[in-house]
Amino acid sequence: MFAEPENPIGPIATLPPAERAAHEAARLEELARYALSEEPHQDLDDIVAMAAEICGVPVALVSIVEADRQFFKARVGLDVCETARDVSFCQFAIEGHHPFIVPDTHADPRFADNPLVTGAPFIRFYAGLALITPSGHALGSLCVIDRQPRALSHQQLRMLGILARQAMNQIELSRALSLSHAALAEAEALRSAQHEIAMEMTHRVKNTLAIVQAITAQTLRRADSLESAQAAIDARLLTLARAQDVLTGAAHDDIEASALITTALAPHMQGACDPRFTIAGPALRLGARQALGLALGLHELATNAIKYGALSQPGGTVALTWSGSEEACAFTWRETGGPPVAPPASRGFGSQLIERIVAGYFEGEAQLAFAPEGVLFTLNGRARRQPPAPA
Repeated sequence: MFAEPENPIGPIATLPPAERAAHEAARLEELARYALSEEPHQDLDDIVAMAAEICGVPVALVSIVEADRQFFKARVGLDVCETARDVSFCQFAIEGHHPFIVPDTHADPRFADNPLVTGAPFIRFYAGLALITPSGHALGSLCVIDRQPRALSHQQLRMLGILARQAMNQIELSRALSLSHAALAEAEALRSAQHEIAMEMTHRVKNTLAIVQAITAQTLRRADSLESAQAAIDARLLTLARAQDVLTGAAHDDIEASALITTALAPHMQGACDPRFTIAGPALRLGARQALGLALGLHELATNAIKYGALSQPGGTVALTWSGSEEACAFTWRETGGPPVAPPASRGFGSQLIERIVAGYFEGEAQLAFAPEGVLFTLNGRARRQPPAPA
């Protein structure tokens, strides 16, 4: 028969208070990593049933010891699912790597007045073995309980030790499966995100190629010479490239209007604080199509302003303002202080791009007016991001 007259609690109980507190903090941190719940576990239920039968006792538990309570991950012969830690027996079992046994609680001054001894479940005998993780911390214990004093044979104690290791193996297996499922879910989420990015990039490339094709064809059709066509195409494609750079660097598939406008107008401005420009508007995010279209439109407006409009002579200014939200927004380009303006005899591709193409991207309307005091461009539409085109 197995007996422990001295019934030592274990080496942890002999540690200085500071080391003991540090050990408990590390144990609780380890316990949190396992994320154990009170959800039933069939394999652990089978283990406690075997433990009770092997030891010939009515109660067997897999107890998980937290900071202020212990809960029973598996139990047989007991109705309650948890108790306070300060009255638990398992709080002592987790302090050593050897069995913690109380042959008769009535004869042990540490437990004689314990409410679990004087009241339900009327513990008279207790034997528990810690559930030790690979890193050496105890999550709880496998214990057997009787309502009368008793002792365990060496064989029963050896079998209880085997079952405790099997219980810990089941906990490890459950954790590994949970981590595996989480990794699979993360991988699936990543795959889905990559697919969405690929779809968005495909959509952007198609849009950009369509714009490039239109710019090239229309510029060549209306150009006076091959050299002038090449210069116009180069300038317009460079504007597209700058806008694409801004979009590529954005964290999402849309961009803040102020960032796009600053980038589009930078080649036409004399430094970051060019007094000829007034740029103002609220926070407003533009979808990729709208950003590309607006960048092209601003390039055409700024180029014309420098060649023929307000920016062609000293004192001329441009005010670019916008308002509204993604669902309904308005942009205004207003030139003042330049030479008198007269409507052109014919509209070129630049005007067509400004009025028709840009407006189409914003699902709205645009108007380019040639008032004597200066060019006025207004755009009303939607700035919300566009969903990717079907594959």
